Amino acid sequence: MLTKAQLRKSCLARRAALTTARRRQMSAAIAKHVCAMPAFQDSQTVMLYMALPQEAQTAAILAESRYQGKRVTVPVVKPCGLVAAELPTGQLQFQPGPFDIPEPAVSTAIIPPEDINCVMVPGLAFDRRGARLGFGKGYYDRFLCRLPATTHVCGLAFSVQIVQHVPDLPHDVRMQSLVTEQGVLLCEDTR
Repeated sequence: MLTKAQLRKSCLARRAALTTARRRQMSAAIAKHVCAMPAFQDSQTVMLYMALPQEAQTAAILAESRYQGKRVTVPVVKPCGLVAAELPTGQLQFQPGPFDIPEPAVSTAIIPPEDINCVMVPGLAFDRRGARLGFGKGYYDRFLCRLPATTHVCGLAFSVQIVQHVPDLPHDVRMQSLVTEQGVLLCEDTR
């Protein structure tokens, strides 16, 4: 079994091996699957991550969220941890935040976790149980554990990022579903 460090290295290499055109094509398929999910369709407020170049892109999901009149939030790193910042309609100005992740250029309202119905989560690797491997800072786990049980937590990734087993601990938050270019996988938390 691979360690978390070995798994990170392996998945980063697999993701980096995808061409820009292939990532764009796969991201478009992921967006279609997400937008067809009942958990997304039924949501009033969604949280979307602002994708780094090699991640599954979320711009099409953002556009569909706007089209459906949903309130959109994005993760912002603050000294207290990750918060959900509202992305006002028309907000297209971003600046690099910590770790070079795009954040809104102007300060926006912080939305309480209990107001969010569906959260899209990035990761380096996921397994079919919904276990997630990030960069190891714990920002998402600390945020996700504050969500109500009614919030749908969905991992977005390319199929090359789905692995046999992600080592996880009891405090790690598992995804309820995973979406790749191949479709939606509902996860079974087997703890």
